[in-house]
Order: sequence, then C-alpha cells, then structure tokens
Amino acid sequence: MRDIYFGNFRLIVIQQIREIQEQEPEHQSIEWYLLKYLRRIEKNANPPSTPGSMENSVRALVRYYVDQVEEHSDLGERCRFVYEQYRKTLREAKEGK
Repeated sequence: MRDIYFGNFRLIVIQQIREIQEQEPEHQSIEWYLLKYLRRIEKNANPPSTPGSMENSVRALVRYYVDQVEEHSDLGERCRFVYEQYRKTLREAKEGK
C-alpha cells in the first residue's frame, strides 16, 4: 500500500485533544481515556506513518466510542468527526489529491 500523508488529519486530532484538555478531565474518566486514544492516533499520524498503524489506532477509537461514549454527546460528536476526517483523508489519497 502506498504512503498516505496524514499531516492535515493530525492537525485536526491535535485540535480535538486541546479542546478536551481545556476541560481538564478527571483521571480515568471517559474524556481522559478518549485523550489516550486520540494521542495514539496523533502519534501514528506523525510522518513516517503507515496506513496499517493508522487503521489500528482508528479502529481502537471506534471500539472505545461504541463501548463507552454516548452517541449524541459532545464526545460522541468528536469521535465521529475524527473518524469522518480519517475517511476523508483516505478518500483524498485514493483520488490522488
């Protein structure tokens, strides 16, 4: 599989991390764990990134979202937004933009 540039996606994830951190989540709260998943995605999006490691990180986030986060909450919206941006990045890479 060819290399995909995740730099713009990484900036979106960093923005989400900062916004959640501003709320100062309690230790081991849902927000705190979500930050761990987002940081993992941010780390894997840093070049040189591989599509396989990114896919695993995003899948972990989706599993956490399904198991722990309320669908129509602020955190649920953030999870869906990150996932949608990830898919958009993949589509753009496939189209050759």
